[in-house]
Amino acid sequence: MAKKTDLRVIRTQKLIKEAFLTLIEKKGFEAITIQDIADEAVINRATFYLHYQDKYDLLEQISDSYLKELMDVLNISFHLKKGEVNVKKFKITLKRILRNIEENSHFYKVMLGENGIPNFSSKIEKCLYDKFKGSFKEILGDLNNLNIPYELILCFISSAYIGVLKWWLNNDTKYSVDFMADKLGNIITKGPMNAIGHKLIFLEENEDLD
Repeated sequence: MAKKTDLRVIRTQKLIKEAFLTLIEKKGFEAITIQDIADEAVINRATFYLHYQDKYDLLEQISDSYLKELMDVLNISFHLKKGEVNVKKFKITLKRILRNIEENSHFYKVMLGENGIPNFSSKIEKCLYDKFKGSFKEILGDLNNLNIPYELILCFISSAYIGVLKWWLNNDTKYSVDFMADKLGNIITKGPMNAIGHKLIFLEENEDLD
């Protein structure tokens, strides 16, 4: 009996989540009511309240679930050791991230889309920032001893990831996971100009920046 009950709960929650995402895509989060969700999911309001307190609780639970799954596949220590980056393993890490995004593309497209949640992009960026910070500290030690302020480099990395993922989703993931992982890996490890086949020599002149 317990198993049947658990499956029923899982099915109901899935219906609610799918209905919720559909409604966000159609009319935006703020305009959604519990009755809207119940109607879309073909359940009654009482059933909704058996699983979630309100639409804010539902939003938080869904977001946290997907982001935890994404952070779990981002294993930085897999490809980064002290003093070296294993490029082959790094591209495997990128594949895992991109595959997770692709598998959950409807969720991310809705959340980051025109009627999506305004601060969701910042929430992903914060998760990435914290993940990178923890891994970098474990591998590199005291982050205050880096040549560049660690806040700057972590902000740059996390925001770059978000920018690429949004662009990929907005273009209906037209490039495959393998293609994206290979090219993005090249951009990150070689630098943008070298990655596109143009090697530039950067000259530093003894002039004030301003």
